[in-house]
Amino acid sequence: MKPGASRRSKRRCRAQSAMSPAGIVRDLASGDAARRAGARAKAIERGARVVPVLIKALDSSDENLRWDAVDLLGAIGDTRATAGVTARVLSDGDVHARWRAIWASTALDDGTVVPKLVSALKDRNATVVWNAAVALSVFGRHEAVPKLHAGLKSPILFRRWEAANALGSVHDRRTQRLLVTALERDVNDVRREAALSLGRIGSPAAAPALVKALRRDADPEVRWRAAMSLGRLGDASVVRSLRKLLKKERSEEVRAHLEQAIRDLTKSSTPQTQRPSKRFGGGS
Repeated sequence: MKPGASRRSKRRCRAQSAMSPAGIVRDLASGDAARRAGARAKAIERGARVVPVLIKALDSSDENLRWDAVDLLGAIGDTRATAGVTARVLSDGDVHARWRAIWASTALDDGTVVPKLVSALKDRNATVVWNAAVALSVFGRHEAVPKLHAGLKSPILFRRWEAANALGSVHDRRTQRLLVTALERDVNDVRREAALSLGRIGSPAAAPALVKALRRDADPEVRWRAAMSLGRLGDASVVRSLRKLLKKERSEEVRAHLEQAIRDLTKSSTPQTQRPSKRFGGGS
């Protein structure tokens, strides 16, 4: 074999190795952004053929590789991965990989995911129970609500944040009161999420607490979220208060959300005048 032909053969072998499922996973784990991006594109292109090695990668000690694996498995949509991804939902110690696994589980749900999550609410491991409750909120399952309510009182800050976030999706008659308490008393991150979730729940009864947050909360990130949520509630009775607050507000971001809320609420409270029909003499 000529030297040039030998070099071409070696390059071809390396290229074929990189395109192999195992080669794709090696590139995903390389830490090199360009190789990782290329490997992701190759995995999507090869689809079902890479699923077995991606399932194996779910057990990697590398949280970035686990994130890529659940993300790609969700994008490919092969239900052979459902059990492995659900296990990541319940037990992954990295929050980013766990949250991406929750998304992937919605894409891979073959009818087994929700029953497993509901069953996990009775697990002896408190972390598994919590992870199941958070995931169930994404599926809109109210079995999670009692656990999420308890999470608002957790000594773990991120758990309180997750609870405040999840309760915007699933809730009961007690939820609003608990979120208002979080809005008034918790740390910045939790107050911000509580303000958003009160808007997502959509009860006008939350308006006084949100107006109070706009008036008194020192964190502008809480205030603009409160303003946005008030715009969603549709309670035009707060417009006068919002206009007064707008005159005093110094944060440009909060001002922008206040102005939008005022526009939304004013528009929603204005009766729509129906244009007369020409057919019945309403114009020439």
